[in-house]
Amino acid sequence: MKQILTILIFSFYCNSFAWTSHNQPGKDYVFKFKMADQTLELKEQAISYEDAYEKAAKQCFQYFKGAAKVSENVGLSIIDVCANPRS
Repeated sequence: MKQILTILIFSFYCNSFAWTSHNQPGKDYVFKFKMADQTLELKEQAISYEDAYEKAAKQCFQYFKGAAKVSENVGLSIIDVCANPRS
């Protein structure tokens, strides 16, 4: 009896994951980043603002950093710009 109850609970637990929808349509978010004379505008689609912001901030850092290594001061400036998008 104990095994049957354990199997039923486990099967219900596994099936509950199938009921959640992972393909929910996301909302479009627009982020503008400005550093010196360059402006970067990114459009991200995500379920939440936080997810879109995180993706945009990472892309912003890669864009302004480029392929070369940057100094600590420049890196901190890039982080400051990418952490504070303009609307």
